Amino acid sequence: MEFSNGAAFLFPARALEGLETATAAELAEVELMGETGLHWEGLDVDYSISGLMLGIFGSTAFMEAQRRGGQSRSPAKVAASRVNGAKGGRPRRTAAT
Repeated sequence: MEFSNGAAFLFPARALEGLETATAAELAEVELMGETGLHWEGLDVDYSISGLMLGIFGSTAFMEAQRRGGQSRSPAKVAASRVNGAKGGRPRRTAAT
């Protein structure tokens, strides 16, 4: 999404409840509702732009399931963690100036 002042807000459309299995063609059929919402007619999905900017990507249950999924430990995640640890781990944050 690009706003009239040139600012942009990007989000992965498939991270939204109701769009996770949508095809590229279905995702492209998005309509702007007034200046406050997005609507996918064929998928019967609506989102408010302000809600998306607040990180609301679906129902509470959907978002909790997504959070739990991100915490899962797979063999690939374990291996990647070991490789990153061997490189010295996560870089330290630098203080903003």
